[in-house]
Amino acid sequence: MRDDLTIAVGELYQAIRHEHWQGKTYRQFWTWFNDRCIEIVGMAETADLDTLGIALLEVRDAIEAGGYMVGSDRLDETIDAEM
Repeated sequence: MRDDLTIAVGELYQAIRHEHWQGKTYRQFWTWFNDRCIEIVGMAETADLDTLGIALLEVRDAIEAGGYMVGSDRLDETIDAEM
């Protein structure tokens, strides 16, 4: 995977840290995350897509472990300090 994609995925890991999202809604988080993933995939060359896909799934696993995976009925709830 190209360096710029590796850096972008690393930045995702930094940006999903809880202190960046407390006080905002899950909907804001998911809108940002989905938009950013689309941007990153758009930067990729065809040869990078498989590796990038795996890396983005690993970020999504970290998101799930962080407690951001909520049902659609909770998207407008505020992310609190106790996650």
